[in-house]
Amino acid sequence: MRSLLKRCSTILLAAGLFFGTIAVRATLEQMHAFDDGIAAESAGDVDRAITEYRWALRWYTPWGPRHDDAAARLVAIADATEKDDPERAGRALDALRSGLIACRWLMQPRADLVESVNARIAPILARVAERQGRKDARADVEARVAAAYARPVGVSPLVSLGVSLGFLAWIAGLLLFVRRGVDAGGHLVKPAAWRYLALALCGFLTWFAAMWLG
Repeated sequence: MRSLLKRCSTILLAAGLFFGTIAVRATLEQMHAFDDGIAAESAGDVDRAITEYRWALRWYTPWGPRHDDAAARLVAIADATEKDDPERAGRALDALRSGLIACRWLMQPRADLVESVNARIAPILARVAERQGRKDARADVEARVAAAYARPVGVSPLVSLGVSLGFLAWIAGLLLFVRRGVDAGGHLVKPAAWRYLALALCGFLTWFAAMWLG
């Protein structure tokens, strides 16, 4: 029994360290990217700042201290450049939208901003096309953008269910494998061991597919 508890504790500790390390790295990278964006913007390199703010959005954690700040800077750049430099405003809004979409999980962070960009970016891109000399560009661009952004904002309940159940099956399969698939001597207990490993693998694949496709 002690051996079993030790193995379970080791797995849980390893999982905690793994996910904790990822969370810490994501938070630090978010802060670093935001600071780089501020430095670039202060130096007059607005295009590089846009790229750095996009990365700050992509390095998402629910407790990330600079996520909303990065989104606010991209909105500010778009507001400041929309009239005289629609190309740059379009890049800022595209960075805002793609950065937010990239950090979806069981929910869509700042779904209000995604909806705002979806409604705002089409006229700006149409102006860019017109400035480039494309005839009848506005209707064409607005139609293409509307089609590209027609997907509902947010995360489907089925995707959230797939992520949740897949993750639970993944972890449960690993714990059951340790508890019932391996005896006290460290030997596989067949066929239970393969059954639990299959559960863990199916759970992982379901979780991964839901995260990727959602």
